[in-house]
Amino acid sequence: MYIPNLGEVSIFIAAMIGACIGFLWYNTYPAQVFMGDTGSLALGGIIAVLAIIVRKELLIPIFCGVFLVENLSVVIQVSYFKYTRKKYGEGKRVFLMSPLHHHYQKIGYHESKIAVRFWIVTLLCVVFAILSLKLR
Repeated sequence: MYIPNLGEVSIFIAAMIGACIGFLWYNTYPAQVFMGDTGSLALGGIIAVLAIIVRKELLIPIFCGVFLVENLSVVIQVSYFKYTRKKYGEGKRVFLMSPLHHHYQKIGYHESKIAVRFWIVTLLCVVFAILSLKLR
């Protein structure tokens, strides 16, 4: 797909990918660097803006599949808890803890195993989204 004047954006994307790889390098178990809310929100904003620039906004849920599932797990947990508390007088939970990665920790998976599996699922989502760029 041809998008005019994309040279500067390509350099920015390369720098962002390099920064993410550097972050992941130092974030392996035991983590030496933490991203926090500011970095993750900036990363999400960058992904959204880049999707708008290339006119593929509908790919955002595919690119960010893990993040979407993490957020949906919180919405499901809170909604179900409030619903059952109102209906039965006692709130019940769908997950042991939300967001979803904490549910897996409560089940007994080690934190590094959860993180690496989420990386793999994210990589598969990104590959699928990039392959679907040619579809019209």
